Amino acid sequence: MAKLSIVNLFVGKTITAVIFGIIFLSYVGLVQAETAPAKAADQTITNAVPVRHPQEHTIKRWRFTVGAGAIYGPAFLGSKDYQISAFPNMKFEFKDLFFASLKDGVGYNVIHSNGWRIGPLVKYKFERKEDGNNSFRVAGTKPVALRGLGTVDATFECGGFVEYSDEPFAYKVELRQGVNGHKGMIGEASINYSGAIKLFGPPVFFAVGPRASFADSGYINAYFGINQAQSVSSGLGRYDAGGGFVSYGVGGFMSMPLYGPVSVSVFGGYDRLGNEVADSPLIKQRGSEDQYAFGLSVTYKFDL
Repeated sequence: MAKLSIVNLFVGKTITAVIFGIIFLSYVGLVQAETAPAKAADQTITNAVPVRHPQEHTIKRWRFTVGAGAIYGPAFLGSKDYQISAFPNMKFEFKDLFFASLKDGVGYNVIHSNGWRIGPLVKYKFERKEDGNNSFRVAGTKPVALRGLGTVDATFECGGFVEYSDEPFAYKVELRQGVNGHKGMIGEASINYSGAIKLFGPPVFFAVGPRASFADSGYINAYFGINQAQSVSSGLGRYDAGGGFVSYGVGGFMSMPLYGPVSVSVFGGYDRLGNEVADSPLIKQRGSEDQYAFGLSVTYKFDL
């Protein structure tokens, strides 16, 4: 009996380590966390649940979504160079309480009733490397626009979210503070309309809607401000940004079941950079205010 308990404990800890390891790798898969590709990928899961089978609403214990995909989009937010990147697509949910995914970060539903979801949230934003390196790039240009600007360190962003669903619409706001790295405050807001198309064969689920992100001067200057030393190293003029919109745009996705719990999704989006970001010499001289992204993913969902 003692040996069995030790084995169970070891297996339990191993499974937990694997889960968190996969979560970590999922974040690495979209290492450019603030790029248009990441914003487009956010749409791949948003609000498809209300139009799915009623069983989707209830999670008895653990629910896992695993898969992979590819994104064509800017090398970093504001880049004029585009890349194709491969990424893992993972989501984990425990009952209607805990969740962890690329889209949502790691959070807890303190309130989850009558269409409301409210709770704390932690996201991890990977570093933006000066050399433009991205291990998950499989094709496309490696950017040189960031040379001389230094690397923006990885950041834990802690905050919370409020979401309200009134089918077929859903409204969501997030607010997060960087505790290291950029040390700025970033917020995101979105409205989505979701539904299902049942004209041919299996139903095709979709969601589409506007979105925007906004931040304080600390956040925007970390990525788009240029101090004296950076100006000398990069050849770009000095720039001190204020707070405001980081970007605003629209995104959407369509998902179709292939076989049982396996489904395929296509997604895309367009974002326009806000004035404080677009006025940076980095964007004016080396980047673009218009950001596009398109992608495809295949996922498999199961419960334990």
